[in-house]
Amino acid sequence: MSDRQAGYLPSLTAMRGIAAIWVMLFHIDVSLFYRNLGPLVPHEVTGLITGGYMWVDFFFILSGFVITHVYAGHFETGLGLPAVRAYLKARFLRIYPLHLFTLLLLIFFWQGLEAFQPHLMDDSMRTYFSPAALPSNFLLTNAMDQYVFLSWNIVSWSIGAEWWTYFVGMLMLVLIGRGRAAAALVIMGFAGVCLLSLVHPEGKLDITFNYGFFRCLFEFSMGVGLYRLYRQGVWQSWLKTDGVVFIVLALIGLALHYDWSDLTLPPLFALLVISGASNRANFSRIMETALPRYLGKISYSVYLMHGVWFMVFWAYLPQLKQAFGFDALPLHYRTVYLVAFVAVSVVSAMLTYRYVEVPGRTLFRRQAAIARPQPAVATADVVEK
Repeated sequence: MSDRQAGYLPSLTAMRGIAAIWVMLFHIDVSLFYRNLGPLVPHEVTGLITGGYMWVDFFFILSGFVITHVYAGHFETGLGLPAVRAYLKARFLRIYPLHLFTLLLLIFFWQGLEAFQPHLMDDSMRTYFSPAALPSNFLLTNAMDQYVFLSWNIVSWSIGAEWWTYFVGMLMLVLIGRGRAAAALVIMGFAGVCLLSLVHPEGKLDITFNYGFFRCLFEFSMGVGLYRLYRQGVWQSWLKTDGVVFIVLALIGLALHYDWSDLTLPPLFALLVISGASNRANFSRIMETALPRYLGKISYSVYLMHGVWFMVFWAYLPQLKQAFGFDALPLHYRTVYLVAFVAVSVVSAMLTYRYVEVPGRTLFRRQAAIARPQPAVATADVVEK
């Protein structure tokens, strides 16, 4: 495998940005539909938006892949205390500062509503802003079946799931570094996903506050095994071409559009990750252009900040409906709402990336840099969640 393949993975950053935008579109649709203002697009026409929650599964697989790319060599000799401490410190300062910032924003928002606009606090808002759920959000245990509802920043359950998965992930990295079968890890991870779908009454993978940790763990393990296959050069001559990645993208689009079983998507996402990492043709060049790369850089901020704006819009949408007397929001108003939601989410993400995310990572580097090749550091900066 070439040095370029062993260092920076060119397409994965932009793919993260696209996935974050897709999850945001899903939540825009949720906010409209469940506030009885009509869907963003008719659900009977296409499932491209309504299936957007599945892109979280792409994040989990990608996370396992990238964490292995960055840290596998770090644990080749086992779980030494300095290595474990440095790894966990790096991961904590990567995810927690922004999580804490968005949680505090929503606490202030909640207090403001209670003090000045209590009429906006309907039953759904009181559920989301349950004080009883605050400890689990601060402690990142909000994907471990502690409450029967999503709470506060409703997308942050996946951050809690990721944090605890990092602990198990260290063991995976030790095993994979000692040559254990990568394909077996991918298969066992997907088998776990299949078993998990049995928990959902409709056989779906929209599993969040309850067993979201296991959803992350199983798909993270798929990513770990997938990376080892990538490093072994499995199917490289085939995967590096444009044909494979575009076929996979088309299949993902068809699966979402026609509402195929959720279980069809994790294998497709796995193929998308490894083909995107392997691609050395037009797809890679497109993904490396300025806009996709920048969206990828701020994707973590887009992901968490759109959760904040979801709560703001969720609170005020009934007032909009009442003020204008809409039974359902007309299409041109829905378009305005879509543009406004995306705009405030992306602009605020640009600010939190600069003033919250980057300082958090800088703090770690000032204290103790993990010894690893410089190209891998660049990858960690712009790809990891």
